[in-house]
Amino acid sequence: MRTVFSKYAKLGAINDPAEQLKALTQAINTDFSLPSMYLDLGGTPSVQKLDGGIKVIGGDGGQIQVPSVERVKAHLQQKWAVPGDNPNLVDASNRVVSFFHSNMPDIDMGYTAAFDFVDMRNSMNDTFEVLDANNGITFTQKKAGEAVKIRRGVTDSMLPVKYVTFADGVGILDDWLRFQKWWAVSDTVAEFNAKAWDKKAQWHYDLFNALSSAVNVAFDTDDTKTLNQAAAGILRKVRDKGYGAGQNAGFVIYCAPENVGRITKMLTATAGSLLVAYNKDVQPVNVRVQTVVATTYIPANVGGYYLVLPGRKLKRADWMDLQLESQRNVYVRANDYVGTFQTNAVIGDADQVARVLFS
Repeated sequence: MRTVFSKYAKLGAINDPAEQLKALTQAINTDFSLPSMYLDLGGTPSVQKLDGGIKVIGGDGGQIQVPSVERVKAHLQQKWAVPGDNPNLVDASNRVVSFFHSNMPDIDMGYTAAFDFVDMRNSMNDTFEVLDANNGITFTQKKAGEAVKIRRGVTDSMLPVKYVTFADGVGILDDWLRFQKWWAVSDTVAEFNAKAWDKKAQWHYDLFNALSSAVNVAFDTDDTKTLNQAAAGILRKVRDKGYGAGQNAGFVIYCAPENVGRITKMLTATAGSLLVAYNKDVQPVNVRVQTVVATTYIPANVGGYYLVLPGRKLKRADWMDLQLESQRNVYVRANDYVGTFQTNAVIGDADQVARVLFS
């Protein structure tokens, strides 16, 4: 995250120290709120598209989908109840969009491609549940006039997912404000915000890295054949779980950046391609891969990549976006700021994930 939204240098025009600190806290909170706003408004990670429509997140030359100025303006009107004809709001909306363009490509949000979002920010519950319901539904063939058996013996189990709190603190020295070192303030805010989103990304990717070797799929002859077998294995495992995952189900691949070239090359091995035509041992890819995510949170030595059937029992939730609390520290002549966010995620069904190994 390279820049900040707020114009911290303008704080120098506030002579009252108490009002200056109040404005500083409001400015920092505004910067902290923008990445979540971006996702709420449908912003996307940085994406490039390969032939065949496959999206690559984390590759070179990617572009983001930024919410329009009008949509940002409408959101700000609702959030801060500012009249629509206020020219300051128009300026703020343009600057928010500019912030999205300059900052959001740098944030790792690739995990959002696999996990369905559960919004717990206005909930009074400290957990959400991933349901594993089974009503015994089978859809058997019936003769004309034959009665339908009503299934009432519902069995279900729930996997509770409780919020996890992350927090860290930083001090803004009095001398930074006294001598108007606004670049030090903005750099600190930018780093603090970026580190919070880095931690959230790591928390999600670590769920894949923590899966046991039971999800491994061994290499078989070539990369495309192994991919085809891994996808078929996932679809067979989830066939009777009510996921609606047929032969055209879309998958997401997560890999280390060192392996994204090998994987994108593999995905070009489609029916009729030269790679298949001139290599008799290479199978065409028979899997609909929607997205490839290259992230440094997948270790380079993982030995392959993760093939994921997204959504279904893969869930993520936020209880609290990054928020700020402050306190005066007279011992070091600084104002201490503590940023806190609450989130969690779960792989409710490991059958949706395969760790596909290279040779």
